[in-house]
Amino acid sequence: MEIYSITSNKNKLREAEQILGVKLKNVNLDLDEIQELDSDKIAEYKVKQAWESIKNPLFVWDQSLYIHCLNDFPGPLIKWFWTKVTLEKICQIANFFNDYKIYTKTTLTYYDGKEIRHFYGIIHGSIPPEPRGSNGFAWDPIFIPKGYEKTFAEMTSKEKNAISMHKIALEKLRDFLKGAP
Repeated sequence: MEIYSITSNKNKLREAEQILGVKLKNVNLDLDEIQELDSDKIAEYKVKQAWESIKNPLFVWDQSLYIHCLNDFPGPLIKWFWTKVTLEKICQIANFFNDYKIYTKTTLTYYDGKEIRHFYGIIHGSIPPEPRGSNGFAWDPIFIPKGYEKTFAEMTSKEKNAISMHKIALEKLRDFLKGAP
């Protein structure tokens, strides 16, 4: 079965191919992303837009980051939040409140023209006192997965891919596509 990954983020594509062990068809579409706190609604909007261009089975990504001391804000608005507020200031906010709890959710949304399915990968963790590491991308320097001492940005891609929220969601998508319950 041919399936398309819709992302402009080459890091996500690379991770997906490494985790799934396959070469994916990728299309970089300029999709509108509605401003919404419900990641399912965002992903459904994007997947239907992509379908109109491709007309083949596809999936889109949506990433959310929930910071406990900010009442789980910014959620799916993380891209705009970390670019404007900066990773350093996010750490300073956590330090100010002495509340370092954080979690992330990857939402992969699949659409074949008939059925929309969501697959989630959720990882809990903590925010370090300051950003650490230079590997990875986006907010990886401020996320320490629960049970680990390194941020995602301090891990090799192999270490991160072994535990990542993307891996969890991608494996659920893979199992669905193989017909597993």
